[in-house]
Amino acid sequence: MKLTRRQMLKLSGASLGGLALGSPLSSFGSSFNSKETVPSEKNSLFDSLPVFPLGEKLDPNEMRITFLGTSCIPRLSQECNSIFVEVGSGDQFVFDCGTGVAAKYNAMGIRMSKMNKIFLTHLHGDHTSDLTHIYCFGPAEDRKEPMYIWGPRNSDFTYKDLDGNVRGPYQDGTRAFCERFRDMNRWHSESFSFGSTSYPGYPLPSEIKTQWGLHDIPVQVSDDDPDDGFAIFPIELDWTLSGKSPMDNVAYNNPSTRVKITHFPAIHCRRGSISYKLEWNGLSMVFSGDTKPNYDMIANGGGVDVLIHEMVMPAYVWALKNSGLSPEDPDFIKAYNYAMQVQNSSHTPQGAFGYLLSQMTPPPRLAVATHFQAADDTIASAMQSVRNHYPVGEITFASDLMVINVSATKIIQRRAVVSSFAFYPVSPNLPTVNPPKYWKYDTEHPTEKIPDPYAQIITTEQVPAIDPITKNVNYREDGY
Repeated sequence: MKLTRRQMLKLSGASLGGLALGSPLSSFGSSFNSKETVPSEKNSLFDSLPVFPLGEKLDPNEMRITFLGTSCIPRLSQECNSIFVEVGSGDQFVFDCGTGVAAKYNAMGIRMSKMNKIFLTHLHGDHTSDLTHIYCFGPAEDRKEPMYIWGPRNSDFTYKDLDGNVRGPYQDGTRAFCERFRDMNRWHSESFSFGSTSYPGYPLPSEIKTQWGLHDIPVQVSDDDPDDGFAIFPIELDWTLSGKSPMDNVAYNNPSTRVKITHFPAIHCRRGSISYKLEWNGLSMVFSGDTKPNYDMIANGGGVDVLIHEMVMPAYVWALKNSGLSPEDPDFIKAYNYAMQVQNSSHTPQGAFGYLLSQMTPPPRLAVATHFQAADDTIASAMQSVRNHYPVGEITFASDLMVINVSATKIIQRRAVVSSFAFYPVSPNLPTVNPPKYWKYDTEHPTEKIPDPYAQIITTEQVPAIDPITKNVNYREDGY
């Protein structure tokens, strides 16, 4: 609701009191104590988790979920949204790829070659921004194969206001996004193509369709070779499908790894957001992306092993922390009302998350709140709100570098401790690679094509001469 300034000041006492909760919560463990630290600067829940050993081999019967970004605000403790999911049969997936997560993928030792299948829930910047780095530098590392990007099709929305002004419809789906993304990165991709960016024997798009259970043969967005690391294949999904027809909403179905990924509508900002459900070996995971509570989530989230669902703090607290204003400031009401508008259009409040869980039968084995700025003060307040509606059931709050291993008998939560100075992960020996796009013949082996790092730049003898008297550039006849 929209509040007046007087109502706001009355609300401030109650809300700040909720933030100041200092009593330990059983799910935090004994480490939670707001008297020992500033509760907004510490996450005792995350700190209390056992350490995940980097490089741990995944058990053949386990699924592992690594959180690389868990906020919508870039924070050193929490970058924007992304999770990495691996299964014991050898398949792996990236879900969303928000601001700042590339460094954490590196620190976790996740190689570029494992990031060729990316599932986007929607096209907001906090879910797509670090796609640029992964795309641009993958072929320079060990991802010498195309990037496949799943996401929603066009919104098909036309808006007409009360004055008769029309906006849309726009080309705003995943294919249009990928086309412009490819064009945007042309200078980069050409500049890195003196090195090999592909290897022979990568499956053709028609073979990929069969191997991954796609509805259609994927079509790339540019003139790259279909096996090249700079080729992009968008796979558009119908965001209107609720999953009532078992096959229509299948995004990926790989019989060799036994992974099936389906999608269903999310309610977020405008038409064209989706959520995903991954099923493998009797285990299941739902990743909501950004969404308001909805019945499709209740239908798909009930009984899953891990439900990863967005949640936002109250609009009042959001405005307080984001604006830097005190409740007594006359402009604070503007910050609050805007935060409430964002929440109404886009997100799941804390109590609503608890109510949503209470409607799932059976409930998830583990519910994970993400997209939430997690610290001792915000977690304490949120836990109280969620438990008002969902008094029992396993709940946790995601933070970057949390790792969850899931098997039929147990779910283990841990935290990774990584180096702030990590380089790219060491790659295994690559297979034989194709000649680069910018090449020359080897002088010692005249039939062998080798990289030509100077092919695209002006070499010394090509630099135009400058007349020492007139200071004019004397261009040669060849244009230099």
